Amino acid sequence: MLVSNYMSSAPVTVHRDDNYDIAFEIMEKKNMHHLPVVDGENQVVGIVTRRDLQLAARVFKETPTEIAEVMHTPVFTISADSKLSSAVKLMHENRIGCLPVIGSDNHVSGVLTETDLFRALTDLLND
Repeated sequence: MLVSNYMSSAPVTVHRDDNYDIAFEIMEKKNMHHLPVVDGENQVVGIVTRRDLQLAARVFKETPTEIAEVMHTPVFTISADSKLSSAVKLMHENRIGCLPVIGSDNHVSGVLTETDLFRALTDLLND
């Protein structure tokens, strides 16, 4: 089982200098809980969660605040051709719910979440 078999392959990202409310709007519209954060060269520099944005909203309220102020760094990533078991181990050991999947060009090519892992477990148990 490979990461590529279960990752979301149409990743949505935000830029580190975007206002945090943009990320919150994206998450609300697309029912997402994690967004990779990229720099001007589309390299992953962090990750932001719905919880991060909810806390930011309480602290910063209407003050313009860049995502770079609320994102998590460093961010753990994985490649699409990695074993799914490696992703599970990485996520479990670091207590994280999402891994950006990095392509050969070092850009985000997908996202692997806990929900994707549950889907893999369901497939495994149904065999």
